[in-house]
Amino acid sequence: SNSRDRYFDIVSAWSCAGVGTSLIIQHAHDIKTRLAFDLGCTPNFADAIPASHVIISHSHLDHIGAVFNHARAHRLACGGSVPTYYVPSASVPKLKRAQLAMSCLDNHHHYEEIEGESSLEGGSRSESSLIQMNIVGMEPGDEVELRFGRKKGGCRDRLFLRAFAVDHRDHPALGYVISRTTTTCSGRSQLKEEYRGLSGREIGELIRSGAEVKMPVEETTSSHVEIAYTGDTCAAGLLLTEDIPPREGDETVSDGNFEKSALYLQQAFNEAPILFMEVTFLDYACEKQKELAASRGHVHISEVIPVLLSRGWFKKSDDERLVVLIHLSLRHRPAAKALDLIVDGLRKSFEESPLLENKCDDEQDHPKPTFEKMLSHFAVAVQALLPLGAIDEKNARIRHMLTSNGCVSLKTYEEQKL
Repeated sequence: SNSRDRYFDIVSAWSCAGVGTSLIIQHAHDIKTRLAFDLGCTPNFADAIPASHVIISHSHLDHIGAVFNHARAHRLACGGSVPTYYVPSASVPKLKRAQLAMSCLDNHHHYEEIEGESSLEGGSRSESSLIQMNIVGMEPGDEVELRFGRKKGGCRDRLFLRAFAVDHRDHPALGYVISRTTTTCSGRSQLKEEYRGLSGREIGELIRSGAEVKMPVEETTSSHVEIAYTGDTCAAGLLLTEDIPPREGDETVSDGNFEKSALYLQQAFNEAPILFMEVTFLDYACEKQKELAASRGHVHISEVIPVLLSRGWFKKSDDERLVVLIHLSLRHRPAAKALDLIVDGLRKSFEESPLLENKCDDEQDHPKPTFEKMLSHFAVAVQALLPLGAIDEKNARIRHMLTSNGCVSLKTYEEQKL
């Protein structure tokens, strides 16, 4: 196995299609590295307040409905610091106008009316607002550094956000991976280049004069993709296809960034130890739901296995990989019904896939997967579908299975369900 420790922990994952999605992560117990994928109006909002970086997949309200409250709460709770929001570039102007409108509502003594685009760039009016935001537009193929690198001993971690194109039909949307580069100081030092031709006596005189004659030796030891998020997308936006150019009229992917975008999407499925993947519609046999998934830009349960197969996911031997299914539709509540539909849909898709034998025919290097083994790699953010009041025995058991981050392991569910 090529497993390694996960860099990120899932703090909380609350997601329900059309209602809200907020996925909060951080490194171990270091709250300074906390960040969020999307910020809908969700019950785990308090977990997001310390996040200094918020990564937005698209601008539907169930994914951005709480960003202005977050900006305000973060500034009050975190010493006046201003968080950064990474957003599809096409949505930036509208988000800035909405920011101004929310500032008008929040601080009406200083904002009598929205004065237009010129007010968005700063000035005394915008500076008086508690809703301060650093907004960064992202295009497919872009990479930016998330500046809160950890330092531990001789190691320094740098985190990079990479955006890839997805297909949420007519709405600008992105998926993301976060990669980590670790630079390790070996503890050794060497003479600076300008002193290397000097004698020992000359170097000694320089040291006695206070000159710094040595420099530490640093080397980059590792670079890994640590987590990925598909955002909202249909399966066509995730399937691996050959030589597919950007769609006609699609200005979100420039020629220069198209290859990088495709690379980052491949990294999401091939390298990320944790992948948040949307799957909105769960009834495997329902043709109407398949049509809705395609027309609205979402994934149907029957498409999860084909996407994983197309990306070579089954050829990886890492036992620590985790796919977290999110964005379940409310039509599948309560939680027990949704989990049963997911397990049933995955099993049928797994058993009926004609590609599994072709993809995994090398038994020695890539043992043929079993459904039970595959299921151990899946969890579901299902908390949103649990009934709020009195619940039956089966849903009560699911509530007991919930981990602290709001997810249920499908392996645990299958082993313990009544």
